[in-house]
Amino acid sequence: MSADAARASEREPTQHVAEAGAPVPGAPAAASFAERLTELQFTLQHEKPEALRDVAIEELDPFLRALLFTDGTVTRSLEAHTLSPVTVRPLEQVTVAAPADAARCLEVAAGVECVRRRVSMQIAGAPVGIWAESFLLIDRLPGHFVERMGASTTGIGGSLQQLKLESWRELLHFGLSSPPDWAGLATPSPLALTRLYRICTVGRPALLISETFAVEPADDRYRLIGASEPRG
Repeated sequence: MSADAARASEREPTQHVAEAGAPVPGAPAAASFAERLTELQFTLQHEKPEALRDVAIEELDPFLRALLFTDGTVTRSLEAHTLSPVTVRPLEQVTVAAPADAARCLEVAAGVECVRRRVSMQIAGAPVGIWAESFLLIDRLPGHFVERMGASTTGIGGSLQQLKLESWRELLHFGLSSPPDWAGLATPSPLALTRLYRICTVGRPALLISETFAVEPADDRYRLIGASEPRG
């Protein structure tokens, strides 16, 4: 081989042609990392209810996956992504006895008095497609927190920020589901992604929050309905 030919050979990238039907290089490694990431971040994923169907995080589009893993406010993430305002509508705020599953996550006895709050969220120009149900332990929160939150349109995350209450979130589990029964009949999709997490203050769980996102399949992945990126 001449010197020129040798130099040309060095400059040309080595190409490996995969056989038809062969797995994409790197895909098994990505799937393995995704599984480890899920196990690391969602501490009770192995205990998720049977009503939640399995879904791998690789099956979610990037923005929906980011929402699933966020430990900040969902409203802010939605507005930053869509460049559209998000309306939070309080639907219910009542005192109830903590259900057994919620009580276990809040580390209290079943039947302990708590506040149940339900809200919907709507991206401007899109149908209502996000719902959240929360259980709050009043004795683990500032005395004026529940009253302030009652008619708040900023959501729990916004209320925590306004009060500058030191807290942290622990993701528990997620899966495919349907919109909650209390969402009403006019839901944009029969399919949803639900995640459960708790907010801890002073080292103890104070709030348990279930968020449900209406989703649809698109390009072999699930995406949040109404969360298309803005043009321009």
